[in-house]
Amino acid sequence: MIEQFSRGPRQPQTQSQAEFDARVRQTLDGQHFAKTLGIEPVSIEYGCVSLRLPVRPPVFQQYGYVHGGAISALMDTATGMCSVTLLGPDEMALTSELKINFLSPGEGDYLIATARVIKDGRRLLIMEAEATAVFPSGDTRDVAHMTTTYIRFPRTSGD
Repeated sequence: MIEQFSRGPRQPQTQSQAEFDARVRQTLDGQHFAKTLGIEPVSIEYGCVSLRLPVRPPVFQQYGYVHGGAISALMDTATGMCSVTLLGPDEMALTSELKINFLSPGEGDYLIATARVIKDGRRLLIMEAEATAVFPSGDTRDVAHMTTTYIRFPRTSGD
């Protein structure tokens, strides 16, 4: 049988859980747009990060659902924070491409975006994220799927 894609970080984990957890939280704290949307961390692991977006009127579109831009921002932020778990302290990564498929309306109490590594390359990082709506009953519904490519490069003194 032919093995399909192997997902996950390419390199062994070089930082402790506490180190990359702190880096992700510090990076997320510096994202003013994520703060404006109310995005907060749920779980942080090497090569996998989950973030939460509360469903509330400031992120609604005209029909009362979460705006696609807010869902995209949640998922892009999740994949970005996932990339932080892979980067050394002297590196950074920026989104170079993303593709999103919306599967159902964003509604419920909150949305959870979980991002995972597909490819951890020397120059490119490829991630995927899934957004899920969580309802007061505990029921869930898939909202969107995203693939994102990041370009990795050395951090300069001004970054």
